Amino acid sequence: MMRFGVLLSGLLLTVQAWAASDQGSGNMPPAEAIKPLPRIAIVIDDLGHNSGHTAFTELSFPVTLAILPFTPSGERLAQQAYAAGHEVMIHMPMQPEGMTEQTQEVLDRFDSKAQFIATLGAAFSRLPQARGLNNHQGSLLTAQPQQMDWLMQELKKRSLYFLDSRTTTATVAEAAARTAGIPSNRRHVFIDNAPSLEAIRAQWQRARLIAENQGYAIVIGHPHTSTLTFLQQLASMPNEDIELVYFSELLCEGKEKMGSTTMIGDYCW
Repeated sequence: MMRFGVLLSGLLLTVQAWAASDQGSGNMPPAEAIKPLPRIAIVIDDLGHNSGHTAFTELSFPVTLAILPFTPSGERLAQQAYAAGHEVMIHMPMQPEGMTEQTQEVLDRFDSKAQFIATLGAAFSRLPQARGLNNHQGSLLTAQPQQMDWLMQELKKRSLYFLDSRTTTATVAEAAARTAGIPSNRRHVFIDNAPSLEAIRAQWQRARLIAENQGYAIVIGHPHTSTLTFLQQLASMPNEDIELVYFSELLCEGKEKMGSTTMIGDYCW
């Protein structure tokens, strides 16, 4: 019996040694890597004018709320969004094409640097919950390198991110952010430029395709009744093949060179 036990022990040791050798040799098939789901960040702009905008804070999935700082309901809305666990962003008014006069509470190219920084400071103080900033309008201002440099330096002081809403193809805002080392990204789809449910659904499918192709997409919408209805419906739709995230979760995406401009310094938080 003892001799049989010794033989059995020897056989087990041989099998174990063979298994270890085979695994180390690479003959075992590698475990298949789990492919991450495409991610989509939904940002809702133009919030703060209407107390009814609080409905967006009640959505049950990640939605980043871009709030106009100088609006009647903006501060209260930011507090409610933050309490609900949603991400808050300053939706900063900037000079569009066609605005030819200097305007209070709007960043414009007529501002001195001191005026520019003072307007930004007032916006920051109104919405202290904000983790970053994107442009409201700004088709003229976001094409101005000097003013965009001023903006990025102020964001950098406060460790805030930047989203380029891309209201013009001439924008230099994203490039300025990356040069300054500001975590940033860009809008890919306006979901509700045509605010019908049918058009919104079509734009959502476009966003999904972008996310599937490049791994992520950034969508901007507005506080239209139809947009809210779509988002409420989205909460009950099967979305197992995508992941909805806050905008800040996509700051490390798209770090590739932009022409001759490269990001300098820290980029991701």
